[in-house]
Amino acid sequence: MSALVEESSFNLSSRVSRQVDGALVNLRWILIALVWVSVTLVTGNPLPDNFFLLWLITFAVFNALLAIGVRYRQLPQHLPMLGLCGDILAFSILPLLPGVNSPLLILFAIYPTLVTAIRFGIVRGALVAAIVLLPFEVAAFLQLVPSNLRAYIPLNVNTDITLFSAFLPVLALLGSVFLVGYLAQREREAAIGGAQAELEELRKAMASARLLYDTSDSIGGSTDYVHILEAMLQAGVSGMPRGRLDSGAPVGIALIFRDALAGEDDKVMAVAASRGLDRADTACVISGRKGIVAQALETGDAIPFTRIDKDPELVQFSTLRRVRTGVCYPLQSGLDVYGVVILATSSSQLPNEQHLRLMRSFINQAAVAFQNAQLYQNLRVERDRIIEAEASARAKLARDLHDGPTQSMAALAMRLDFIRLLLDRDGAQAKQELEQAREAVMRVGKELRGLLFTLRPLTLETQGLSAALKQYEQRLRETDNIPVDIQAGSFGTDLDINISSTVFAIIEEAVNNARKHAGGAPIHVNVQQHGNALVAIVQDEGPGFDTNAVSANYSQRGSLGMVNMHDRARLVDGKFSIESAPGRGTRVTLTVPLVDRRAKPRDATRK
Repeated sequence: MSALVEESSFNLSSRVSRQVDGALVNLRWILIALVWVSVTLVTGNPLPDNFFLLWLITFAVFNALLAIGVRYRQLPQHLPMLGLCGDILAFSILPLLPGVNSPLLILFAIYPTLVTAIRFGIVRGALVAAIVLLPFEVAAFLQLVPSNLRAYIPLNVNTDITLFSAFLPVLALLGSVFLVGYLAQREREAAIGGAQAELEELRKAMASARLLYDTSDSIGGSTDYVHILEAMLQAGVSGMPRGRLDSGAPVGIALIFRDALAGEDDKVMAVAASRGLDRADTACVISGRKGIVAQALETGDAIPFTRIDKDPELVQFSTLRRVRTGVCYPLQSGLDVYGVVILATSSSQLPNEQHLRLMRSFINQAAVAFQNAQLYQNLRVERDRIIEAEASARAKLARDLHDGPTQSMAALAMRLDFIRLLLDRDGAQAKQELEQAREAVMRVGKELRGLLFTLRPLTLETQGLSAALKQYEQRLRETDNIPVDIQAGSFGTDLDINISSTVFAIIEEAVNNARKHAGGAPIHVNVQQHGNALVAIVQDEGPGFDTNAVSANYSQRGSLGMVNMHDRARLVDGKFSIESAPGRGTRVTLTVPLVDRRAKPRDATRK
């Protein structure tokens, strides 16, 4: 108990101790006044006599010196102990002062004993009580000694102390010391325990804040969603309660939705990242429609759980069958739901409220970062597709130049060499060859103008989509002799140039595909406005094809025409579809919304 008392005692050099000393100084002034009143009631004389007056002056001067010591910090730190010694001396001799000699005044000895019991513990309080009562008890013992023996004792104290009055203060003081000391000790222990608990919570909060800062920095600086999930799981499992060493470490799993390989428009959840998960469990796939996962996705709240033995989906994970408690968090940002995060441990203790709030903040932040990372990856995929489309367009241009104007120019050069030889031998034939060469040059010019029209149809910018399509139809008929019929509608320059150029490029790509695969069959193009949408249909009467078979191996083909048309349609928020079957021709449909898609200023378009 003494060790406990020592640990719970006040620090006499602290600011709190000096505040207590100041309060005790004020209390002594009150006690001095009460002693004066008590002595007046006992003696009937309001004016103190010599010994009591000396006691009052001495104790008052002593208390004044203590008041000065409390105000000035440079005085010794043992001031509280000095005050206690003065209180013991003053109140132990008070009942024995000549002219007073009243056992009633021993009650003032409660002051130093209770102060000691409260500040220094029960043992020291009892010791002070014994010291304060010692003179009084000695005087009482002398009163009980027979008169014939009292003559041999040099100390002679005249007082009205009796046996009852001698032992009553002892019982009262010791009882007060133990009662007050015990209560004070319990209060101190409770206060220290509360302070330690608050300090521990503060330390946990600081550790959580540091973990949140470190993880947020890691999450914020990454566009790899797998890295984001792993950082989040690492933060989660580090704060989970831990069970026995032989029961395994905490487990963290991030289950993310992905399109199912089987089933139309079905989705499943697969393990995207994990901590402490068995290797065999990383291949587990669930639907997320039943049990704890479904409840978390439906409510949007964290769902604590104890056992997963009866959960229809999580029971597939052998690692989770060994845990005792855990929490399932939905991973979502706004209305977008990406999956769930599961944190579990073999301990029977659930995570504290602070960790639950911390992980909720982690997962909300990770969901936003996950969304950004996913958007970034989509942008990269889109960029790669645009680069591939550009490369495909360049390759197509190179093939067209090689198969058309380049071959014609090579043939023209050979014809000119032949004409040079004929000039000296047969002028008439040379003139005839020159006329054919002139016709060849005209054909090359038409081919080049056709290629330039394909690259940048100026009519599209100056007169609009309908005029450009009619010019395109004329070129196909005159230059390439293609049986094509284009119903161009009535779209002028009021249509957004971005929509016009995109629709024109898709129609041109679809017509080129029909030229290659329709076997010379007629091609029909119809562009009209239906409500708030532009609908373009390119249909041929060719042999058609199996769309499923072509889509299955399209990534292995050299041409990217269908991919380019799909990508171009997405750029203007359009929908693109292809319908075909063997023996039934091919139908390409493009639908582009026209709401709030007014034409931009012409100068802004050309920049």
